Amino acid sequence: MVLSIKRAFLIIFSSLGVVLPARGEELSGQLTPDYRKFDQGAGCVVYYQTQDSKVAMEYLAWSSDFLPRPDFLRSKRLRKLEIIIVPDNSEFNRLSGGLIPEWGIACSLPQENAVIVRSPRLIQLWKEDPHEILMHEIAHVFLDQLLRPAQIPRWFHEGYALYCTSMWDIGSSLEFSVAILIGSVFSLQDLAVQFPSDEARAHRAYLQSYTVVEYIFSQWDERQLELLFRNWQEMEDLDKALRASLGLTMVQLEDRWRGWVEVRYGWLKLLTGMSLIWIFATGLFIAVYISRRLKFKRKLEELKAQEQETLPEEQFWKPYSVAEKVENDELPDKGGPGSLDEPESGTQSGNSRQTPLA
Repeated sequence: MVLSIKRAFLIIFSSLGVVLPARGEELSGQLTPDYRKFDQGAGCVVYYQTQDSKVAMEYLAWSSDFLPRPDFLRSKRLRKLEIIIVPDNSEFNRLSGGLIPEWGIACSLPQENAVIVRSPRLIQLWKEDPHEILMHEIAHVFLDQLLRPAQIPRWFHEGYALYCTSMWDIGSSLEFSVAILIGSVFSLQDLAVQFPSDEARAHRAYLQSYTVVEYIFSQWDERQLELLFRNWQEMEDLDKALRASLGLTMVQLEDRWRGWVEVRYGWLKLLTGMSLIWIFATGLFIAVYISRRLKFKRKLEELKAQEQETLPEEQFWKPYSVAEKVENDELPDKGGPGSLDEPESGTQSGNSRQTPLA
């Protein structure tokens, strides 16, 4: 249950993690005398060193903000919680057993009711809101306390922690749509115990886990879900609880989830499919258009060839100039009627007056 610190322009979503095994000894017993603690008296304690006292007070206040989801779980409360703010990376590795990747900034040990967080002084760029990060880790502890001693699949642990926070956004939806498009979806069995070690594949596993939990909480009502959680705690196995509560096996649940997720998050696949249809239709239209144009051109050439065979060569498309027109036109004789050289008899040119008849 570790949160990633990758650069913001690389990925939008930054929750990657590992489940740390229980070690029997309470985490507070492993702390050095340099640690101090704030205790609000409601089961939550924050351990810190002097330089992180302000952060510790803030984290203590934030811990009381945690509200489990969905609504039917709102009446449940955390029984116990320890938050340890570590002052340096070596201390973080010591308390986490060296199991946390270098890009991890927080982790939880649910069976020990504990959350370990690197001091904000060690973080150059907070990819997520520190408040959301703490809520994410507390959600792991809450779920374990709720279902203890039941076994909780890794995908449900991580999916539920995301479901309790506001880390899922449109970027997450787009990224998971791409995963569906390229067929990069895991089987739930593969995610039951651990996530891939590769960060990119682990990131997709987190997105997928969220959608499975979202599906479960959206498809059944509160009465059915309460029965499922109660049977899960008593039977200590999710598959048995599903059979007793919803009449489904894990395989059937996964099949139904895949059908649902294709509709809800497979829109990119659908758009891509529609785009391919339009590209094909456009290409077909262009091919038909070019074919018809070529056919028309061949027909026109055939008609020209037929005309050339039936008409004398000198009459076929013979140019006709203006000069030839003037040359061939019949002009009136010089001095005759209509001549431009002399006026008609009985008239005088200029302004001379006519001689009256005697």
